[in-house]
Amino acid sequence: MLPIVLLLAGAGYAYHTTVVSQKDTVIARLETNAVTLKENAVRLETAFEKEKSARERSEKNLQVQLQAVGALSEKNNAMQVEMDGYLSIFKRHDMTRLARAKPGLIEPRINKGTKEVFRSIETASQEVQNADSQ
Repeated sequence: MLPIVLLLAGAGYAYHTTVVSQKDTVIARLETNAVTLKENAVRLETAFEKEKSARERSEKNLQVQLQAVGALSEKNNAMQVEMDGYLSIFKRHDMTRLARAKPGLIEPRINKGTKEVFRSIETASQEVQNADSQ
């Protein structure tokens, strides 16, 4: 009976050792996976914070651009009204006939007006260029 008990005890010990070593291997692998998952979670949180700050900067830039576009649209509308006013003057008067009749009266005024229009176009172009470079 003693040999059977020893045989059963040996078999039990061998089974126990095998099961415990398998469980230890599984536990070690799970611990490694847990460490890897924690590292990945930290990386994801860092990446999320970076993306969040980049999105906030983009939204701020968008607001600045929208304000610049609004201001330029208002200026464009004002210039359009001014241009329409000037064009209505030309429509009401026959400038060619008047210029032929009194060139000394018309030519300096036309030159001065042209100079002002070109200066305002240059100013507006610089504003557009500055808005694009921001």
